[in-house]
Amino acid sequence: MTEMRIPVKLKYAEDFVRIYATGAIGGFNGYDFRIAFFNDIVNHPEGPSQPPTVTREIKVEIILSPVALKQLTRWLNQHLTELEKIIGEIKDQYPQPPGRRETQSGYYV
Repeated sequence: MTEMRIPVKLKYAEDFVRIYATGAIGGFNGYDFRIAFFNDIVNHPEGPSQPPTVTREIKVEIILSPVALKQLTRWLNQHLTELEKIIGEIKDQYPQPPGRRETQSGYYV
């Protein structure tokens, strides 16, 4: 049996937005996976004796089904591998947090 290919047309929604993110955080439960994209804003204090603080401004949250998460992971890994072949290994700036924990809402973060 021959596999039939159906063409897919891309169309941007009228309210489509593009954002730049410096990081992502997220969590999951048995039904979906959530990724929130953020930008870090450095707040400089008035006095020289106080250290700066950072505010993480969350720009958008994406909620994915397990299947969509698997597809996104495959797509990201493929493109990351291709990019690193061109520019070299990308070093992660931030240490990974220890283990996963369940929140009050039932999500693992």
